[in-house]
Amino acid sequence: MDNIKILKMSSEDIDEILKIEKSHNVSILTKNLLVNDLLGSNNYYLIAKYNNKIIGYVGISYIYDTADIISIVVDKSYTNHGVATLLLNEIFSFCKENNVKKIMLEVRKSNIIAQNLYLKLGFKKISERKNYYEGKEDAYIYEKEIPIN
Repeated sequence: MDNIKILKMSSEDIDEILKIEKSHNVSILTKNLLVNDLLGSNNYYLIAKYNNKIIGYVGISYIYDTADIISIVVDKSYTNHGVATLLLNEIFSFCKENNVKKIMLEVRKSNIIAQNLYLKLGFKKISERKNYYEGKEDAYIYEKEIPIN
């Protein structure tokens, strides 16, 4: 897995991104939303490619000094290989370069694997939203401070 490349997402990547989401039975983004986000000035999306195949992505929305992670999904075949960590580390670098001091996200209460990753990468759980996902599952809110030099 040494040959994973982290690249800025382009509109040509959208269909592959949506296939990855579908394989996880999630529908976070739509084609129209991605097209609009890629054109926007306050959004930043990255893809992870391995052997010319997109195996994951992350997207943020940011304004002033705060960013929100819109979504991060890794192809099921490549989970637990450090792909999400690579993507998030690139997001951290982008935030630092752009004076974004805080990153926030929400995660399903049942997604223990993601929660452990976020804690390992320096996020702290700051809040909980009851019945956030389709009115059935709680969300935990996490935050990470980005040191700006």
